Amino acid sequence: MEMEVDIKSLKNLERENVLEVLQRDEKLRKAEEERLRKLKSEYQEIWRNGTKISQQAFSSRSCARCQTTLGLVFKVGVVCSYCSHKVCHECCVYKKNNVWRCMVCQAHRQMKEKSGEWFIEERAKKFQQEKGKHETVSEKLLQTFQTLR
Repeated sequence: MEMEVDIKSLKNLERENVLEVLQRDEKLRKAEEERLRKLKSEYQEIWRNGTKISQQAFSSRSCARCQTTLGLVFKVGVVCSYCSHKVCHECCVYKKNNVWRCMVCQAHRQMKEKSGEWFIEERAKKFQQEKGKHETVSEKLLQTFQTLR
């Protein structure tokens, strides 16, 4: 449901109030984008530090994250239920129902939860979107204000 607002029909005081609200909305949107950028950069840092290096030969007897040697009887490690890598107990997180996750998969999951990316993915599965940029009503109104000035 899209609304068209005729800015020219508004009085000057109303225009100023609408413009003020739109500017606050833009400021909040930029702050949210900055928060998401920081979350993703933190995840990228964890991913870089915890991902096995492809140039080095690693075996099934070493942790896929920190490269420590795993034992035969003790400190055998566990398999991450998401990426299927074998990791030591220092590099994994235990969750309910005996589900193990490595620290990288856990960080990825937390990043998706905090950023709301999981919701966007689920919505994309359910509804087909047009390709291209999706503009909000406030962005369109800000553009019309700028053209009026």
